[in-house]
Amino acid sequence: MLMVVEAALGDFSVGKMNLNYYPDLAESFAIESVPCLLFVEGGRVAETLYAFHSVPYLLEKIKGYLRG
Repeated sequence: MLMVVEAALGDFSVGKMNLNYYPDLAESFAIESVPCLLFVEGGRVAETLYAFHSVPYLLEKIKGYLRG
């Protein structure tokens, strides 16, 4: 789903990681389960999303953060 959103937005990229290799990071961001999408602004987590719902939902959610 995120790959589709990434392609639709053009100049935008999504990062991913396997939290099994970064348990300290998972703890510091208070990640409760995966998959998880973090919206980070200024080095701080602005929002944590666990339910992705649909591509249109994700697209609108991400566009909201891109608009600032």
